[in-house]
Amino acid sequence: MSTSQPAGSTIEDFIKVLNGEDELGAVIRAHIHIEALLLELLRLLVKDEEALRRLNLEFSQSVDLAIALGLGPEHAKGLRAFGKLRNEFAHDLNSKLSDSRINNLYESLSTTDKEVVQLAYARTNSQLGVSPPSFKDLTPKEKFVLIAVALRSMLQVALLEVRKAGDSMQAK
Repeated sequence: MSTSQPAGSTIEDFIKVLNGEDELGAVIRAHIHIEALLLELLRLLVKDEEALRRLNLEFSQSVDLAIALGLGPEHAKGLRAFGKLRNEFAHDLNSKLSDSRINNLYESLSTTDKEVVQLAYARTNSQLGVSPPSFKDLTPKEKFVLIAVALRSMLQVALLEVRKAGDSMQAK
């Protein structure tokens, strides 16, 4: 088994990779990372990983199953909107990250996920010692990257919680 981590394995790497891509590459690559985390979460939540694999679920079905197995339902709308955006980019070479597309994606996020976007943006700029434009004045791609980071972070927190719960159960 390889001990090297995939590109984008840390949040800093993830942001750097997405910023280095054009819009199509950023959307597709972000989706790959988020879907991988969602599938990892599902593998932890089910008893039979092979049965899960045989289901060959589409992204939206994976979201529904994760919700059914305990992922907070408030995250469903944002994840589904993210998957829809990815599908639009995957099937139309002329897709762009327009203000309306990104505003729709942002509005689909739960209140908590929106707070994560805003806090991450503020914290990053504070650490860099810069006075950035307000979130609403960012480019659609910059907003997209922040939203992708929030969704990725939400799934990572869910994974940690499931692992922690599993460790607690094993300790009993």
